[in-house]
Amino acid sequence: MANEFEKLLEEYLAKEEELQLQRGQIVKGTVVAADDKNYYIDIGYKIEAILPKEEVQAEGKTLNIGDEIEAVLVKITNRLQNPRLSLKPLKIKKLTEEIKNAVGQFKPFEAVVEKVLEKNGKKWGYLISIDGIKALLPLGEATQQLKVGDKVKVLIVDFKQRGKQLRITASQRKLEEEERKRLIEKYKQQIKEGDIVEGKVIKIDPNKGITLQIKKALRGFIPINELSWGRNKNPYDYAEVGERLKAKVLGWSKDDTFLRLSLKQLKPNPWENIEEKYQVGGKYKARVVGLIDKGAFVELEEGVEAYVPKTEIAWNIIPEHPKELLEKGQKVEVVITRLDKEKKRIGASIKKAQPKPWEAFYDKHPAGSVVKGTVKEIEGNRVIVELAPGVFGFVTKGNLSWLPVKNIEDIVKVGEEREFMVLGLGRDQIRLGLKQLQPNPYEEIKEKYGEGKTVKLPIIAVVKGGYLLQFPNGVEAFMPKREATKRLKPGEEAEVRIVTIDPEKQRVVVSMREQEAVEERKVFEEFVSKQPAAAEGAGFTLADILKAKLGGQK
Repeated sequence: MANEFEKLLEEYLAKEEELQLQRGQIVKGTVVAADDKNYYIDIGYKIEAILPKEEVQAEGKTLNIGDEIEAVLVKITNRLQNPRLSLKPLKIKKLTEEIKNAVGQFKPFEAVVEKVLEKNGKKWGYLISIDGIKALLPLGEATQQLKVGDKVKVLIVDFKQRGKQLRITASQRKLEEEERKRLIEKYKQQIKEGDIVEGKVIKIDPNKGITLQIKKALRGFIPINELSWGRNKNPYDYAEVGERLKAKVLGWSKDDTFLRLSLKQLKPNPWENIEEKYQVGGKYKARVVGLIDKGAFVELEEGVEAYVPKTEIAWNIIPEHPKELLEKGQKVEVVITRLDKEKKRIGASIKKAQPKPWEAFYDKHPAGSVVKGTVKEIEGNRVIVELAPGVFGFVTKGNLSWLPVKNIEDIVKVGEEREFMVLGLGRDQIRLGLKQLQPNPYEEIKEKYGEGKTVKLPIIAVVKGGYLLQFPNGVEAFMPKREATKRLKPGEEAEVRIVTIDPEKQRVVVSMREQEAVEERKVFEEFVSKQPAAAEGAGFTLADILKAKLGGQK
C-alpha cells in the first residue's frame, strides 16, 4: 500500500508542477551544467531545462555555471524529458514592446528589406524585418530606391495589434528629418554669422545660385547677388559641381534649414575706401561691361563701375549707339569726372583719357599744310570736312573762294573728297581753306592795274549804298553812290579810277568823281602848257579853261 501511495503522490506532485509551467511561459533559472550543444538550466522543475548554445552564441554571448537567465518555455511533456527553453520569443516580446513604445519617439531601428511590394505592376512599398518582426515601409516614407537585402534605418510611426497580428508602419524619411533637426541644433551652436565654411558644390542654378553640402544634413546656399561685388552674376563662372568652395556665413534661413552664404563677402567692400583709390581727374584702366542707348558702363575693379555717356566716348563723334565704337570686354582708359560715394556712382570719360585727335593731327599738319578730306555736311555758312577718324575741320563761306559765293554747293558737294589748306587750330576742329589753294585774283588786279589806274568796267548790280562793277577776272569792285557822277544801270560801262586795292580783305573801291577830277587836272595842265608866257599879274579865267576843255572834246 505504501508503494502505491508514494506513486500516487509523485504523480500528483508532477501534475501540480506541470500546472505551474506552461508552454510560452517566461521562466527564470540558473545555469547548472553545459555540454557541446546545450546549457542546462535549473528552473525549479523535476528535471533541468535545456537552452541551445547556438541561440546564446547568436546573441554574441556565452553563459557560465551559476549565471541567471530569463527565457521562454517552448516545450514541456509529462514524460521525464528536459523542457526546452528559447531566448527568441522573449527577445521578440521585448522587441515588440520596444517597437510599440517607440511610436512618435526618436528611437531608430535597423531593418532589412525582405520584399518589394507591388500591385498591378506598380510599386507601393517595402516589407522590412526588424530582427524578425515584420513592418511596412511605404514608398513615400522611403528616401531611396531599395531592393531585397538592403539594410535601412527607420523610425516607427504607427503600431496596431490584433491578437497576435501586428501592423507596424516605419519611415526612413521621418528618421532623416529628425536626425537633421538634431544635427541642425548642434550646428547652430557651432556655426555663427561671419564664420568661413567650406562645402562641396552639389547644385548650380543659373537663375538662383549655388548650393553646397557643408556637413551631414547641412546645406548652404549662395544667391547670385552674393557671388561677386561686380555685375557678373553667372554662377557657372564661380564654381563647378563637385568642387569644394569656401564661403562666408551670413546667417541661417528663416526656417533654420540651411545656411545663407556669401562668396563676395570673403573680400572687402570695394566702396569702403573708394576715395582713396580713385580721384576726380585721375586716369585709370577699365573694362567695358555694359552698353546701353545713352552710354557705356566700365568696370574699374570688381564691384566698382563707372558710367560713360556716349558724348564722352570719342572726340567729335557721338554715335547713335555706343556699340558702334565699343564692345563688351574691351579694355579702355578713362578719366574720372565725378564720384559720389554715398550713391555709389562714378562718372567717367573715355575721350578725355585720349589725346585730342585734332591737336595730334595739327601737330603733323600745321598751318600751311595741304590735306585731303571728305565733305561730310554743310551747316549754314560752314562746310564740315572729315580729315581722319574723329578729326574734323571746317571751311567758312569766305574761305571757299576768292570771289563772292552765292551758293556753297556750287563750290563743294557733300561726299566729295577734296584738298584743303590748313589755316589753323580751332577749339575742337581744324580751320581749313579752299581758296588758299588758288592764286589770289585781287593780287592779280593789284599787279596788273594798281591804285590810281583808270579802267572801264561794266556795272553788274545796283546795291544799297552804291554800285558793283566787275573786272575781267571776276573780281568785283564797289563804287559808293556819292562817287558816281550820274545814275547808272546794270550793263552800262563806267570809266572809273581805282581808289583802293586790299587783297587780304578782298576789297576794291573805285570812283567816277576821282576819275573826272583827274581828267580836269589833266586838261588844265595841258591848257597851261600851251599858253605863251604872260606878264606879271596876268592870269586865266575859268571861262578860258572850260573853253579849252570843250574845245578838246570836239
